[in-house]
Amino acid sequence: MAEKYGTSKNQILSVDSRQSLGVRLALGETQLVAETRDFLLDHGVALDAFSQPSAARSKNVILVKNLPASTKAEELHEIFTRFGTLGRVVLPPSGVTGIVEFAESSEAKNAFNSLAYTKFKYVPLYLEWAPTGVFSSVQVKSDDHNNPEDDKLSVSDLDKARSEKMLALTTDDDNKMNNEQEPGSSLFVKNLNFDTTEEELMKHFQKCGKIHSVSIAKKKDIKHPGQFLSMGYGFVEFVKKESAEKAIKRLQHHVLDEHQLEIKVSKRATIKNQPDITNKKQDTEKKQKSTKILVRNIPFEAKTEEIQALFSTFGELKFVRLPKKLTGSGSHRGFAFVDFVTKGDAKRAFSALCHSTHLYGRRLVLEWADTVDSIDQLRNKTAEHYHEEPAKKRIKKSALMDELNAATKSDA
Repeated sequence: MAEKYGTSKNQILSVDSRQSLGVRLALGETQLVAETRDFLLDHGVALDAFSQPSAARSKNVILVKNLPASTKAEELHEIFTRFGTLGRVVLPPSGVTGIVEFAESSEAKNAFNSLAYTKFKYVPLYLEWAPTGVFSSVQVKSDDHNNPEDDKLSVSDLDKARSEKMLALTTDDDNKMNNEQEPGSSLFVKNLNFDTTEEELMKHFQKCGKIHSVSIAKKKDIKHPGQFLSMGYGFVEFVKKESAEKAIKRLQHHVLDEHQLEIKVSKRATIKNQPDITNKKQDTEKKQKSTKILVRNIPFEAKTEEIQALFSTFGELKFVRLPKKLTGSGSHRGFAFVDFVTKGDAKRAFSALCHSTHLYGRRLVLEWADTVDSIDQLRNKTAEHYHEEPAKKRIKKSALMDELNAATKSDA
């Protein structure tokens, strides 16, 4: 921030300014995150790939973390190009994490094992295999990569890649009916050799019929970060049920890689046929419901004025409310309601602050709040749903006793 605006760190971190230091840093971080996102999208990085923690990992794309802020893409290119031919090297101007793509998976593995936790400038390099599909365009293969900027695809190349992708999707749609699984076509295979690969397992079973997919259960390798170890069992999913029955009869207790396999029918549904609950949940959470935003994980030292100053940057506010604790201590409960005048301002604030904005070291978590936020309103709405007339106000017990006593005296 100091380098970008031509000032010093002392001025940015000064406590003498009228604006809160925490708000100042939060707004600066928000701007850097927005610029980094735009940079990654412009360079063909699919950000949605990082939102799936259980997604499969690439074998030729490496995430390079813990880089000094002054690192250049050319420096990363110089380090990794010693191990093989590189595709794309993407490093945001203000980012501390880069993406390095290799043309061959074997070269990427060699670079990963050689450079993980080695010293770069004055910090160790943290390497991690990127999620599959981290790039939205096809991989570039070239023997001459003197300039990382030359790794961009031309418009004609992108059009050609899109055409090929559409042709492949059309072919998949035509064959989809032939590849649908029948119930009872999945097998559970245990006592696998830890060195057995999915390709070897598929080759062992493919003589029994058409295979839909093969997967081996894996766990993280603690000794080698970014790599995985077999857990000794897996799943073979055929297209037809009769193929699975045939495999049980023919291959039960057969030896593969010096291990006698044990096979039985699995009730596990095909992963690809299961609805993506995570994506549906995210879509629901991202859908705007009103002009009101619920902000969680607010640090307890933050004040209402600071929350108001942070969100008012994006538009005019109706109110900011931090519910207080019931103990009488005076501190808030760690969350707030921020209501904007227009939906456009609320959406702008939500889009800017929901990714990675920290206030006093705590990341703010945003979600859309419901328009109805009081118990009385909920009661009235429920009563109006079942009765034509609005719900009557509840009578207190003391008032009811007074009415009864008055009626008794009048009768006497």
